[in-house]
Amino acid sequence: MKQEYLEEICKKLIKYDQDIVEIIQFGSSVYAPEYSKDIDLLVITKKAKEYEKYFDIVNPENASINVDILVFNINEKPRKELLIGILGAFKILYGSGEYLLRYAKDLGDPTFEEAKSSLRIASSLLKLALETEDPLDKDRLCREAFDALFHAARIASMVYLSTEISKWGFIKKELPEPYRRNFNEFINTLHINYFYNGNYPKDKVKDEFQKWVKEVEEYVNSLELEIKKKGTSKN
Repeated sequence: MKQEYLEEICKKLIKYDQDIVEIIQFGSSVYAPEYSKDIDLLVITKKAKEYEKYFDIVNPENASINVDILVFNINEKPRKELLIGILGAFKILYGSGEYLLRYAKDLGDPTFEEAKSSLRIASSLLKLALETEDPLDKDRLCREAFDALFHAARIASMVYLSTEISKWGFIKKELPEPYRRNFNEFINTLHINYFYNGNYPKDKVKDEFQKWVKEVEEYVNSLELEIKKKGTSKN
């Protein structure tokens, strides 16, 4: 059903904007289609038209699912955090993927410092969550905190593999054991179960978070230490 719906959406978008060069599906509808509540699309075009029309096309009155759409000109560059998220799980619906690849190459080399920054951000988010009274705000912040831990592990893995490709399947496939097993657990627990599905233990969120902080921190430090050892041995 979703595939047929997406095909129809793509046809309508291309009819409206004949300058479109690529349409990319990304996010939860790609990595967890059985659980996704909406669809995220990235449109890359030679000349962007009126945004409201793109939105209306993908969200008709009789729509069976909500669609969020981002539109960029080919000479525009999505912010780094957004682009890393898109590259984590995506599917090319229209076009060759050439322009998305250009975006990926412009990301620059990831660093362990970025991974550690994500760890610090995660702790700040959890602290803010614990100080927040509104239950919806608290839940959102807790989920974001767990996802920031996953983000730290993904960046560290990219540095270790010396790759700009942030797609989880590629990273998991290329990592040696035990890192592959660890990273797979980070995907399934931190990102899918805790962040996306919100199934973190709400009665002991602080203890659970600290447990995962320790595991991700050890993972990041282990990868960094291995890289340093390899560099020393070459010299």
